[in-house]
Amino acid sequence: MAGTTPRIFGLLTALAAAGLFATACGNGGGTPAAPPPAAPTHLTDSKGDTIYLFAADHDGQSACAASCASYWPPVAAGTPLAGAAQGSIGAITRPDGSRQETLGGHPLYRYIGDKSAGQANGQGLNLNGGLWWMVTSDGTAITTTSSAPAGGYGGGNY
Repeated sequence: MAGTTPRIFGLLTALAAAGLFATACGNGGGTPAAPPPAAPTHLTDSKGDTIYLFAADHDGQSACAASCASYWPPVAAGTPLAGAAQGSIGAITRPDGSRQETLGGHPLYRYIGDKSAGQANGQGLNLNGGLWWMVTSDGTAITTTSSAPAGGYGGGNY
């Protein structure tokens, strides 16, 4: 029996290692792990361009004018929004007389740094006196920046 002890010990070691490996590679073969919660889906226009809100806007009025609006073009009132906008869609009149789309009371913008559909290069940027956030389909700001790029247009106030 003295010769079988090292074999049993070796077998137990191999089984333990296989169990650790299985645990590290998955959940050990038990009940499948729950998927992580889905990130909020951001609002886009019908061309797939990301829509943003400006945290510095207050009381449903835009705080982005002049050079700010050249980098963050206001979304024109009546623009079709993709992503089942469930919040209240509305419009405001800007100081220049143009009409701007709102969602959930927030004026909406695009970012000129987004060069193609689906880009979100403006997410979390602190420009023109406030933070810029993507918007969910109900008008809520998405305030996470984990997937946002590190750069932008240098971070200056345009």
